[in-house]
Order: sequence, then C-alpha cells, then structure tokens
Amino acid sequence: MLERLAGNEALKQEVGRMLENRRLSHSLLLIGEEGLGTGFAARCIAADYLYPAGGPAAEALLRGECCKALAKAGDRSSGHVETGVVREAISVEGMGSGGRYLVGQVTAMRSEIFNTSLSAEGRAVLLYHTERMNGESANALLKVMEEPPEGVLFILTAQSLAGVLPTIRSRCVSFALAPVPVKECAAFCAQRGVDKKTAARLSDLFEGRIGAVLAAAQDPARRKQLEAAEVLAKAAAASDNYAASVLLAGYEKDKAGAAALLRDFCAYGAAGLRGSSLTPLTGQKAARAIQMADEAIGQLERQVNVKIVLQVLGAGF
Repeated sequence: MLERLAGNEALKQEVGRMLENRRLSHSLLLIGEEGLGTGFAARCIAADYLYPAGGPAAEALLRGECCKALAKAGDRSSGHVETGVVREAISVEGMGSGGRYLVGQVTAMRSEIFNTSLSAEGRAVLLYHTERMNGESANALLKVMEEPPEGVLFILTAQSLAGVLPTIRSRCVSFALAPVPVKECAAFCAQRGVDKKTAARLSDLFEGRIGAVLAAAQDPARRKQLEAAEVLAKAAAASDNYAASVLLAGYEKDKAGAAALLRDFCAYGAAGLRGSSLTPLTGQKAARAIQMADEAIGQLERQVNVKIVLQVLGAGF
C-alpha cells in the first residue's frame, strides 16, 4: 500500500524494509506540511503492517474507515472508541478548541488497545496532528508508548518536528515527507480526475503538495477559500487597503477560516517569489505579504483577538 504514496522514495524503501523484516519500531512520526500526505502515508503504513497481503480491510483502512477515539470537551469520562469497518486500527484526531486533543480520547484509546488484538497482525493507532497535543494528553499517551502492548504500532503525524513535545518525539523514529515534482504532482492528480489545466495550475501554486491540490480541485468550499485568497493577493499587489479590509472583515468571527485563508495567501506570495504567472504578487510585495501573513497566523495561534489581527493586516497592505 505504501507504494501508492507519490514520491518520497527513500521513506518508502526504508519503511518497506522495516515492514518486510518485521523490525518496525513501535512508534513512527511522519513530519510534513499540510497537503503533503502524512495522513495518507500513515494509513498506508498501517495497512501494510496489519494486512501484508492487502485485501478489502486494507483498502478500507486507506479510506480512513477505522475506529475513532472520541470525547466531549470538559467531560473527562466521555472518552470512548467508536467502532469502524477496520477494527484493528484506531484513529485519534483533536476535537477540542483549535483542534486540540482531549485527554478522554487518549485514555479511551489506551484502554481499547489493551484488549486482545483481533484478526490481523496486531493493532495500529493513527494519531493525526500531534503538534496539537497539550501536556495532559501527551502524558496520557506517554504512559502507553513507554510500555505498549505486544503488536501495537503507533503512527503519529505532525506539521513540524519542533511542534511535537520532546517527550513524544524522543520515543519515535521520525520521517519527513517532501513535495513531489510539480509535473509529477499534476500527472498524479489528473489521473484522479482533476482537469489537466487545473491540475497543472494548482500543482504549481502548491509546489507539488498533492493533498492540497486534490482538496482545492475537488472541494467546493476549499475552492471558494482559494478564490478569496487570490482576491486578497490582488488587493495586496495593488496596495488596496480598503478591498483587503473588506474581505478580511468577513473572517473576524472565524479564526480557523482566517488562518486557512492566510495560508493560501502565503502560497500566492511564494508563487510570486518563484516568478510564477499564477499570482499578481511579485518581488518585494510578495515577500512583504508572506511576512505579514505569517505574523498574523502566529498571532491567531496564540489566541490573539481575531478582529484586531485582521484589521491590522488589512491596513498594512
């Protein structure tokens, strides 16, 4: 299944050898920016670990049809594991404010995996965006990672190594995912139904990040957000503070949406620095736009008032 991951040949070869020899560490950490496919890679590895011969269960796991650890914010006793098509794999993804992990999710997963393993080679736990763990949820995870049950493989993903708590990353073997060449990305996405011109344009914009291209091409809401980022890029290029402020005002009550918009805006800025014709931003204006957007994203992550951040950003153009 790991062969279905585009590019990243070194990672596929090394993990493939580890799987073949059954010498895989009990904890892997996959590092990669949004859109590089860390989640898909994690599911590929889990499928190869649990179902070396492939089959329907492996395909279901690639689609994410596994058990899920859930909980309610503010209710530590609410953690439970929702049964999925693939019972041997459990996924954990933040459910709290800002996508933060809830300790109830981790404790529920921990209780579940100490049950007898099922019909596969063992069990796999997929922990997405572990940079969003706080100290309490990380400590709960450490308790099981230090002495894991026999046959359990933990596969963690994160956008950056620095974002993962040191106590967690020290117990993992880490691998970094990289973008694929733009032409290869475009061909890959075209094979999956994306219009060739659209695939080429988005592959250039997102510098070979397949997941980002597929999302922008196939998700109407994602496409609308990308269009808004292009409008913001045009306003920044024209130093049109009014147009920028009007657009950003629509996100003053949507921190997650604002951060996503600014990440796409950064993509237009980066394209401008590469000399791409996809964006109106060029030269110093592109560099300035990226700097301002990065600072604004950082402020949003630090829980600074969204309205103030966006007003300052809009006025800065």
